Amino acid sequence: MEIFFLGVGETCDTAHGNSSSIITTSNGTRILLDCGFTVPHQYFRIVDDPTRLDYVWISHFHGDHYLGLPLLFLRLWQMGRTKPLTIVGQKGIEEWVMNLLEMAYPTFSQKIDFPFEFHVISPRVTAHIAGLEWSTALTQHTQYNLGLLLKDGNKTLYYSGDGRANTRVRRLIQGCDFAIHESFNMVDTYPYHGSITSTLKLADEVDIGQVALVHLQHSLRKNEIQTIQRMVQERPHTLLPVAGDRLTF
Repeated sequence: MEIFFLGVGETCDTAHGNSSSIITTSNGTRILLDCGFTVPHQYFRIVDDPTRLDYVWISHFHGDHYLGLPLLFLRLWQMGRTKPLTIVGQKGIEEWVMNLLEMAYPTFSQKIDFPFEFHVISPRVTAHIAGLEWSTALTQHTQYNLGLLLKDGNKTLYYSGDGRANTRVRRLIQGCDFAIHESFNMVDTYPYHGSITSTLKLADEVDIGQVALVHLQHSLRKNEIQTIQRMVQERPHTLLPVAGDRLTF
């Protein structure tokens, strides 16, 4: 799989944007993981072929994870997209997305030349979409958030969205090849967010191959960056990505 980090920050991070990545699987399927406020401008600015998008995954309905969808749709329409776009997420995904689009651009859904398709995934149920296995677990967060495990037959990737890992998550991601995990604080300060130390501990305990730390609190990244970089350098399989980073695993 290939990961292209569009943004790695949290809601208020003006320097690093909202956490979002493009995943390209071994069969060529391209998936956008979350689409917050800042994501569309970054997407259309730095992605080589922005029309080449098959699926959008929405982990939950906080603004920095889904409020960019109307602009994504608008720009794709302007670029002449006709291919269907599939949105994957939790129960209620169609209602949330279409209500958001109507609020942002009333009646625009009637003009779009490409159809939307929606696919609901529930925890403990594995969906088979585009030759991939999509499995989820409910994380510990202030809103219903699903962490996603993708399997393409060669590699496994976990994307946490938001929320601290719990027993359900640990069972799901045991031995996965790569995890993109929110790590809001240095230590577990808030009960509904992960942290750098807890993510690193999680990676060790469930045998994750590589882990990328994202969604750091913006002042933590600014004030403690040298400490964080030292922690990452001491762990060869840990990454602190920035927007625009691309890697294959």
